[in-house]
Amino acid sequence: MQWIVSESEAGQKLVVFLRNKLGPGFSSRQIKQGIENNLCQVNSRLEHFASMVLAKGDVVLYVIESLKSPVKFRFQFSSKDIVYEDASLLIYNKPAGFVSDGPEITQAMESYSQGGWELLHRLDRETTGLLMFTRGTAFREKMVYAFKMHAVKKTYFALVDGIPPQMSGTIENYLGKVHTYKGQALWGAVPSKIGHHAITDWVIEQKGSQVCLLRCYPQTGRTHQIRVHLSEMGYPILGDKQYGKKFKCSYLAPRCLLHAYALDFIHPLTGEKIFAKAELPKDFTEALELLVGRVAS
Repeated sequence: MQWIVSESEAGQKLVVFLRNKLGPGFSSRQIKQGIENNLCQVNSRLEHFASMVLAKGDVVLYVIESLKSPVKFRFQFSSKDIVYEDASLLIYNKPAGFVSDGPEITQAMESYSQGGWELLHRLDRETTGLLMFTRGTAFREKMVYAFKMHAVKKTYFALVDGIPPQMSGTIENYLGKVHTYKGQALWGAVPSKIGHHAITDWVIEQKGSQVCLLRCYPQTGRTHQIRVHLSEMGYPILGDKQYGKKFKCSYLAPRCLLHAYALDFIHPLTGEKIFAKAELPKDFTEALELLVGRVAS
């Protein structure tokens, strides 16, 4: 739903304005949660602060469907989401909403196939896609070394706000902690002497009128690397409430639309070339179809 702030409503806090507009069926707490979860825009910009003071003429957009029918997800381990498995290695297609090393996934892996599985790398809570687990110290050390030597090629898809003028490029800088958001560290470009070297290659896969789908190849594995790099380029990932400031596209993404699509490497024990991939999840394809008109393959 969308409203324009009148003269009499100017000066109201955002949460008060929305509570008056939405009526008694919505509590201030629910509305605040919605604001924090990417459901609100003010003047085409995602707004995350319920205490924001509105001015006359401000355009407030709020998505209420998700708030009316809240869905709480519980992690359900499914063998259908196993993309690759042998005695030492398991690659799983992680859904959004779960921390890679959180109790839900950790407990599921401890009990699967005689246990002993250890997480090899991490994905952010809202990022979907391929997550690797290893079993056995010797094999784990070999895979850690493969990552360190950049022998594991990672491919991500990101649906971003705006369209770069060139079809491909490379972002290279040094990343370090620069701010905090709700107690979580935010990363950004810093001088080389205090930062970690970070490189991301990217290619435009598909274009819409206001957004584009990027295929990203991170050459390093820094925290929030792709999200930070794309945001600092001026093309934040849709739904990224931590690194996205002002979006040109009015689409309210349900989450940060970043997907770990593929892993390409040589199995350190068998010498076999492994190419594992996970297709885009439903919420991502729905956004892609709406904003671009077709789904990546």
